Amino acid sequence: MPATTHWNQLTRLEQRLLTRLFGGGSLRHQNPETISGLLQRDLIDNEGKLTVPGLHVFIGAVREQQADARRREGNA
Repeated sequence: MPATTHWNQLTRLEQRLLTRLFGGGSLRHQNPETISGLLQRDLIDNEGKLTVPGLHVFIGAVREQQADARRREGNA
């Protein structure tokens, strides 16, 4: 399932946690249910670190936003 997980399938809290982890943050004091959801999707590991599938989901979302911004500017 991790390969098919898309950013838009995640809750806002899950998206926020992936962004936090990408920026070097931790999962300390975060909602255990949200963390469990990310673990089940294999987007984070047992140590609370971003996994390769998690990184792919995050990077895919960033690239999508960049492409949308370019289209809005008329540069695509």
